[in-house]
Amino acid sequence: MDGTGLSPKKTAVYEAVIELFTEGADLNNLTVAEITAKAGIGKGTAYEYFSNKEEMIAGALFYAMKNVCQSLCRRFEHEKDLCAKVDFILMDMEEHFANTNCFFRALHVLMDHSAISAKLREMVRKKREDEIVFMDLVRMLVDKEMEDVTGLAQEDREYLMMMILSKIICFALYQFGANQELHLESSVMRALICRNISSEIESFKTSMIGA
Repeated sequence: MDGTGLSPKKTAVYEAVIELFTEGADLNNLTVAEITAKAGIGKGTAYEYFSNKEEMIAGALFYAMKNVCQSLCRRFEHEKDLCAKVDFILMDMEEHFANTNCFFRALHVLMDHSAISAKLREMVRKKREDEIVFMDLVRMLVDKEMEDVTGLAQEDREYLMMMILSKIICFALYQFGANQELHLESSVMRALICRNISSEIESFKTSMIGA
């Protein structure tokens, strides 16, 4: 087992799927043979750890998502304010585009209706408390900013989480090619998103205090 509690064979399969994806492979058309060849293990060995291809791919996406989020959580917790924390996330996305690409593919898969999506949603639902995925990061941001606000309903918290998430996804789309059409510097886009999130949070706080 490695530091993640995974066996070397499982880790090899996950890393193989991630590498194939970053090379341009379509996850829906990946075969077990392609995955195991990249991982350097036999198909029979792979089936000792996985029931099917969907479990391999969903597991790899969950593995990538956890790694990105746990790294971000450790590193941004010392940032002073919301704007700095969001900017830290966006800069990390920009610097590690390949991993981010795989990470946001995981978010995309979570929203479709494929067998891979069903398996990935199950993994997220059954994750351990110490396993951090992206919504956990966003929840931490909201809880920290709203800790002094009384009477915050669950639907308010979820609205704020989705607001932040939607703007971070916008930056991901910008990284994936929209920047070529917009002709906007990445630093400018980051600053706009950070200011917009901070402004919306402050407006929400004001409305709660005045209610």
